[in-house]
Amino acid sequence: MPRVSFAPHKLRAIEVPNGVPEIPPRVFAERYQNLEARRQQSGYDALVIYADREHAANLGWLTDFTPRFEEALWVQVGGQTPTLLVGNECFGLARAACKIKARLELYQEFSLPGQDRSLSTDLVGLLRKAGLGRGLRVGLIGWKPLQALDVPHWIVEAVQEVTAQTPQNAADLLMHPASGLRVRLEPEQIRLAEYAATLTSEGIKHWVFGLYEGQPEWEATQHLVSYGLELSCHPMVNFGPEIPSGLKSPRNQRVQPGFYAQAAFGLIGGLTCRAGRLVRADYQDDADEYLELVVNYLQVVHAWYAALGVGVSAGEVFAQAHQAKSNTWDLALNPGHLIHLDEWLASPFAPGSTVALQSGMTIQQDIIPLPRQGRAVVNMEDGLVLADVELREALERLDPAMMQRIRRRRQVMEQLGYQLSEDVLPLSNIQGVFFPFLLQPEYVARFD
Repeated sequence: MPRVSFAPHKLRAIEVPNGVPEIPPRVFAERYQNLEARRQQSGYDALVIYADREHAANLGWLTDFTPRFEEALWVQVGGQTPTLLVGNECFGLARAACKIKARLELYQEFSLPGQDRSLSTDLVGLLRKAGLGRGLRVGLIGWKPLQALDVPHWIVEAVQEVTAQTPQNAADLLMHPASGLRVRLEPEQIRLAEYAATLTSEGIKHWVFGLYEGQPEWEATQHLVSYGLELSCHPMVNFGPEIPSGLKSPRNQRVQPGFYAQAAFGLIGGLTCRAGRLVRADYQDDADEYLELVVNYLQVVHAWYAALGVGVSAGEVFAQAHQAKSNTWDLALNPGHLIHLDEWLASPFAPGSTVALQSGMTIQQDIIPLPRQGRAVVNMEDGLVLADVELREALERLDPAMMQRIRRRRQVMEQLGYQLSEDVLPLSNIQGVFFPFLLQPEYVARFD
């Protein structure tokens, strides 16, 4: 395994794209046709997609519309124009945002409590109007590929009443880590993911360099700037002598030397996280549990990156990372996952997984160490895209400036000692950059 050292390193500045990349209508039309083909192959007569504010990625991927404040339901019956059911406040938004030709229907039970409910008919009647009927086999897409159905039961009951059939969970059509339609991103979607990851990584970089003794958590969030791009999760900033969960929202805890610190910032398509100790490079700790964890954690991350490549099995990546890991800590979650509009689409990284990594997959390096003893907090998360020669050429034609940024990120990682396949396209401006001494962030870790 490579030796890990810590030394001052001047980070190379990488610019932020000027403007939000947009997905052209053509891409949504292709997605709809692909989903229709998959529906027929799977033997479904119809697909119904449920969305709410927290679980909107499947519908957003298909239509570019995601509900705000309310829920929504997409009904897609073979041979018919799809129907989109929305509440009071989303009716105008859906008309403006939806990129797929569809009939728009008002279903006021999706509206917030206390609002008018006198204009729309019952859900059963609307489902019949949308084309559902007795005997149709319906695939229901919520937000998790389960054996069970993961949408509100009253919607399931309405589908059952109309079709006299129990719908089946069809989320795998979109979310299966090997075959789901969302696991391979189009060049245009990758461009948006790179924009999101640039913003999140710049936010976390400025968070690190903005830390100072006495700073409260709430103030530190000023660096997490989204420029209005939708969040994929709530902002997280945590300081303390221990951090039992990095999922908490920022409050009033303050930076103190010797404490630990963690921040995570996620937007649609990208998430960046850093966690470490609030110390300077000359600090002394007899137990030294923190630096021992840092060294082995980074060796695991190094092995994980080195194993990535188009066609490599996710099980092999898992094995290489696990082989580098000591027995002093455990993986809190899968070592990496697929990221999309949602923060976690799926994860192929598991022991013995035969899922082959594909060109177009956007992958989050999400290796979270859980010490078996002690309270050390260490973490580093960044997103990347796997791209074969054909996809790299398509991305170059689409956005040469983006590919220049990606090449600069690769150069930074290689200078720090990472070994990368040509297929690996870093999306984060601090990809693989770990700050072991958070009160002296000019020091970074490198592999010798």
